[in-house]
This record gives sequence, C-alpha cells and structure tokens, in this order.
Amino acid sequence: MKQTAGDRKRAFFGRAEYIGLVFLFVVVAGLLADADKSKGDNFYADIIRLDNVATKIHQSYVEEVSSEELVDRAVEGMISILDPHTSFFKQKQYDELKIHTEGKFGGLGIQISIRDKVLTVMTPIAGTPAARAGIQSGDQILKINGKSTKGITIDNAVSKLRGEPGTDVTIVIRRKGENEDMEYTITREVITIPAIPFYGVIGNGIGYVLLLNFSQDAGQELEKALKELVGKKITGCVLDLRNNPGGLLPQAIEVAEKFLERKSLVVSTRGRLRGQNKEFFASGNPALPKDIPLVVLVNAASASASEIVAGAIQDWDRGIIIGDTTFGKGSVQSILPLDKDHHLKLTTAYYYTPSGRCINKPENYARGNGGAEDDADSAQEGEEADSAAAKARGAQKDTAEYTTNGGRIVKGGGGIVPDTIIDMPLPSPPVQRLLIKDAFFKFANAQYPKLKKHKVVIDSAFVVGDAVMRDFAAFLDSIDFDYSSYAKVDFDAFKRKAGLGTDSADTAAGGARQQKHAWTAEEMAQLREISTRIEEMLKAEGKREFNNSIEEIKHYIKDALLVREKGQDDDAVFRMRLSRDKQLQDAIGVLKDTKVYSSLLRPKTETRNAKRETK
Repeated sequence: MKQTAGDRKRAFFGRAEYIGLVFLFVVVAGLLADADKSKGDNFYADIIRLDNVATKIHQSYVEEVSSEELVDRAVEGMISILDPHTSFFKQKQYDELKIHTEGKFGGLGIQISIRDKVLTVMTPIAGTPAARAGIQSGDQILKINGKSTKGITIDNAVSKLRGEPGTDVTIVIRRKGENEDMEYTITREVITIPAIPFYGVIGNGIGYVLLLNFSQDAGQELEKALKELVGKKITGCVLDLRNNPGGLLPQAIEVAEKFLERKSLVVSTRGRLRGQNKEFFASGNPALPKDIPLVVLVNAASASASEIVAGAIQDWDRGIIIGDTTFGKGSVQSILPLDKDHHLKLTTAYYYTPSGRCINKPENYARGNGGAEDDADSAQEGEEADSAAAKARGAQKDTAEYTTNGGRIVKGGGGIVPDTIIDMPLPSPPVQRLLIKDAFFKFANAQYPKLKKHKVVIDSAFVVGDAVMRDFAAFLDSIDFDYSSYAKVDFDAFKRKAGLGTDSADTAAGGARQQKHAWTAEEMAQLREISTRIEEMLKAEGKREFNNSIEEIKHYIKDALLVREKGQDDDAVFRMRLSRDKQLQDAIGVLKDTKVYSSLLRPKTETRNAKRETK
C-alpha cells in the first residue's frame, strides 16, 4: 500500500516522539549519575540542542539522510574526542570482539592472508577440520561457496569462512605442483584459539610459557602448564608476554595469582564514579612455588592485562621484568549495551599497580581533537592539541617514584619499565628486504614439493644446504629481487633529484639543473662518471651485505620450510625460533646466575652497600 505524505509525517513524528523519550531517559540517567558535575555543564540543554540538530537535518536537508546514519555519525563524533579505546560496536563488530575475548568461533581452522592479490592459506591449525581435510600452507583459495574470491578483503573472507558449527563451506583450492584446482567441502567446528600455544622445558631445566592472550581459559591453561613444568623439576621459569595485547580483567587477576601469594593486591581501578574504585586480590595459592625464580618478558606491544600481570609481579618483587617498556594501555573498558544490535565499549577507569603506579601513558588518555582536522603539514600541531586535551582531562605525566614491596624504586609515567632493558635485534637489511618481498614464504611453497619428491625429511635437524641455496638464488632471480643495499637505494634517489639518471625525465631534470647551476658539459660528464663508479661500489656492497647474511637467511628459509611441513603451532617450530631469541637467551642467563637474579631484586642502596663491604 502506498504511503501518503501525511502517513510519512505521522510516522516521522512518531519516531521523533520515541527518540525524544530515549533522550529524556538519557538526560535523567545522566543527571542522576552526574550529581557532582561542574556548574558550567548543562547536559540537558546540550542534549536538546543535539536533538534539534538531528531533527532539522532529517526534516530539511536537501537530500534524504537516514536517521541511523545521522545517529551513527553523531556517536562517532562524540567518541572521537575521548580516549582511543572507547568504541561503538554494531552487532557484527561486537560478535568479533566476543571471539577475541572468548577465544572460540565456528570455522575451518586456517590462518589466511592476501598474497600477490590472492586469498592464501598461511597455515592450517593442527587438529582442526581444515588440517584434517588436507589444506596446506600456500594453498590459494579461488572460490568460497561457488563465488570467486578475486578482490576479496580479509574481513569479507573471514565472514564467509566462519559460521555456525555443523554447517558446511565449500572452497576451491589452487596448489602449486597440482595440475587441477581442487574442491573441498568442510564442516565447520568450534575453533578454540589457545591462550598458550606453547610451553616446555628449555635451556637445561628452565620452564618457558608463551601466553599470547587473556581469553577466558587463560588462567586454566596457565595452571596446567605450570603444574606440568614444576613436575619436571624446573629450576627457573620464563613467562613470555611479548606481543600480548591483553584481554579480560578477571583473567589478568587469575594469571597473576599463579605467581603471587594469596591475598596479594594484584591491581586497583580508579574512575570518576565511586563504583569504579575497586581493588582486586589474589584469591588462590600460587601454582609456581616462590623458591623458583621467575622472569617475565615484555615489549612495546605488551598491553593492558599483560601490564597488570607484569606490574604486580614487579611490585611484589616476585620476579624480574626483562625486555622493553610496555605499551601503557592502562584503562578499563566496560561493555554497555545500548539495544539488541549496538554496544558501547566505554573507558570508565584506570588501572594502578600495587605500588600505586598508573599503567596508562598520558598519550593514551584522550584523542584530543580526534585527528580529523590534522594533516601531514600540521602533525606537530595535532600532537600539541592531543597533549593539551589530555592535560585538560588531568592526564599529566606521572614523574613520581614508587617503591616495591622489597624497597626497590620503580618509576611512574605509564607502562611497565623493565628491571633490565634488553633490545631485540632487528633482522639484517637483506633479510628485511626479503621479508618485505615475502620471499621466504613464497620460496618455501615453491621448494616444498621438490623436497618431498626427493623424500627429504624436514624437521629440526634439517640443514639448508648448497642445493637449496642455489634454488633460492634462482627463485630470487625469477622475482627480480634487488640486491641493492639501502645506501644504493638512497643514492638512486639522489641521482634522480640531481638529474643523473638514464630515463628521459632524469635527463630533462639534469638539463634544468645544468642550466640553473651553469654546469658545463664537461662537468656533467665528470659527475656522471663519478656517479657510475659510486653505483658500482654500492652494488658490490649490496652483494657483500647479502653474502654476510647468508647464515641468517638460511635460518629464515629453514623456518619457512618447517612451518610448511608442520604448521605454525608445532613445538619444533617454536623451539627453533626460541633458540635464536636474544631476549629469551638473556633471560635464561639471568635465571641461571643466582647472584645476578638476587641483585636485581635488591634495592639499589642495599646493592651499593654490599659493593662497599666487598672492597
């Protein structure tokens, strides 16, 4: 039935009345909750103004704008002036958030990426439907349920591959070495993402636990891992929280209490409302006996729950923190349902370690002006605006010093500063260029069928020999890999600017510079000759740089082949990578040297006095 103008008008004002009631509810709730607001804050009048703007736009704007889009954009605008961790979720985004916190979803069990513009399997997860079906690393997914994946995004691919457990998904795979594409129909199952993908005994009696997230099973998984390691008579333990973005607060407390004495304060929260001021204590007995020394590894990507655990262990002097200063994400987010399809993740408090340090760094307090008006030319102004906005909200840098339970001095300012800062070495320049080209992954997928044809065993004892390196060199030639050093790249850029190149644009630029600087033809010829000599030297340097990195390159080739053979989460893959991990090796060294370990847990004044007595 056709709707008349009168019907539309009545429908609109019916919606407007409903919106008005919603706003009225928000106003009343806000006034009740905001009893201590400043006198200059007229919340009710401001909400009415917002309502009026939305109504005028909806009624009178030259083009029709949906009320949903108006409200969504208004919400985004409000959130843009808050801290970076406050978010507005629609149902799909909220479901994705639950997957990360619960660690479970219905799917096939593969890690995917876009490689050479094609949806590609990075690795199947052991024990999942995809692994059982025979899906392999490097497989290209051409179709999902009969529809081409050409131009597909990762998010879109994930939404198509995931679904209700028990339902089927059909994919068409192209695999190197196979003459025809293959079709697989796989039944989805509940895929559990482990919080601890690897733990074991390393370095002659040292226990190691890699905790990647704080999903709802993290505490149980850690309890199991620690009990097993203690049963193997470990003499020290490493908890690896590097690159752990955090997760659930209850799990942070449960993880921390595996190392702390019962009733120890783990973390406290302080917020604007009285109900946000809370203290959280360890409620159980530690799973790691206190006589077993502990090192916690952290880096700049350790955030939130990771920082709570590291901060509590440091403040109670239970272990040594090693690595880089953590991220400084010390804020509490509460999930507030708005209706059945929308949720607000709102920052409601900040985390404080047992000694009183605020984990949150000042730059994480507020977005400032949201960055919407900043551009490349005003980046510094934008940073100053963010800093001013943060300061206005009380986000002043904490320069105070705090004291651990044993009397050691620890500093505020946000994040957890390690007791011993150890940098993680970067890959050599040639390896960095190979990683950017994704050369190791691509070569492993190309080389794997050949090795299997010759029945080569790919395990931790596998050696990347001369034959494999010759194949790797041929592979690099096939993808036109540039062996140039970074100095050569910089020099090429200089040549282009100077007009010393070989193409027409460079020649024209050179002519312009020659005229501007009044260079003679003879001078230009000399410049070109010098340029050629430098270029030859830099090319030779690039080759030498590459050859000097051969052993490191062999490690990465072996790593890629081992992942291709056994999967990303195999114990052999983890152990091989850990054997080359400098921060971990230094941590093991600290655990094995009881004098160094004990000295790091003593206050500096006590350490200095001990040194005087020994002189």
